[in-house]
Amino acid sequence: MKRLIYFLLTGSFIFSVKQIGFAQITVGALTEFSSSATTIMATNGAIRNASTRFNFQGTIELTGGNQLLTTSSPVTLGGLALAGSGNKSMEGAWTITQALHFRQGLLVLSLAPVNGGRILYTGSATLTGNANSYVNGTLFQRGVGTHFYPIGEGATYLPMSLNNVQDGDAEIGVRAFNSGVSLTLPLDISEIANNRHWRISTSGSTFRGSPASLYVPGSSVDGSGQLVVVHAEDAPDATAINLGGGVSGDLVSSFLAANKPILTIGIGERVDLRILDLITPFNADNINDQLKIVNVEYTFNNTVTLLDRWGVPVKTWKNFRNYDDPINPNTDGFDFSRLSPGNYVCVLEFQLTPDSPAQKVTQMITVLK
Repeated sequence: MKRLIYFLLTGSFIFSVKQIGFAQITVGALTEFSSSATTIMATNGAIRNASTRFNFQGTIELTGGNQLLTTSSPVTLGGLALAGSGNKSMEGAWTITQALHFRQGLLVLSLAPVNGGRILYTGSATLTGNANSYVNGTLFQRGVGTHFYPIGEGATYLPMSLNNVQDGDAEIGVRAFNSGVSLTLPLDISEIANNRHWRISTSGSTFRGSPASLYVPGSSVDGSGQLVVVHAEDAPDATAINLGGGVSGDLVSSFLAANKPILTIGIGERVDLRILDLITPFNADNINDQLKIVNVEYTFNNTVTLLDRWGVPVKTWKNFRNYDDPINPNTDGFDFSRLSPGNYVCVLEFQLTPDSPAQKVTQMITVLK
């Protein structure tokens, strides 16, 4: 019969050795528990902490089949690695500052109202996960750049990412669900997935939004349609908003920033791109004062060129957005009243997804005085 070694730590413990192994760890209320950044501590049993001075800068490896991590006070770790199959149940607040590794096993966060599990990752390296190792619950991350969330619900792996986070002080949490959500569909969305959605929550600061990528495999929507990312408010039958999308590998990535709490996958209707053929910048009615292209926000990549009657470029825009776009307006300040009255040609070159061929739309435009 295998004997299980049990450690009750009281006093002050500062580990400087490179590797150390424990079966179970209980840290007393008055214990200082810390280490150098190079220390690796492996355990196949429970970790129970009652100390307010738990500040382990090394890495803890969870090698057991089913383990419990619980703390009554917030805990800071340099690294945490899931290295054994089975569930690792987490209670209390845990912050990982350097490395969070998913190799085997699920990290299941307790939903208890008093000491529910909360994990925050603040490292600079982008996380990775797999279908056998991910977070079951809300994973928080803090920092700028790409935030990949290896998350899922139950036995279903449902990762996603936020691809250009600019709000470095915000703690952005994402939780995955293997069920659909009730939304009102606008004309440019024909269907949304009924077997998955994601919820974003934020603490510490404001999250202004970021393009998002959602996990496609196993989605209930028709993969032959144009898959897009959809976001919405967290309310029954809220209106879904089409953020556009292009599929690359296992993910569909939005063209526009997601800044609402509900995300899911949808099928976008065919995009009707139209260049309005009249500009009237000289009168005082504030109508048609600038170039406008209907649905240009759904293009992945575009170049717009305005040519005069002799074919000479007057103005070129890279990734053009309409000047009256309510979410991402063009702010280059171009003064269309500088144009002489007459006829011009507008050429729109674009892609609808990263992998789609380039397309072109040409439209004669009249500038009236």
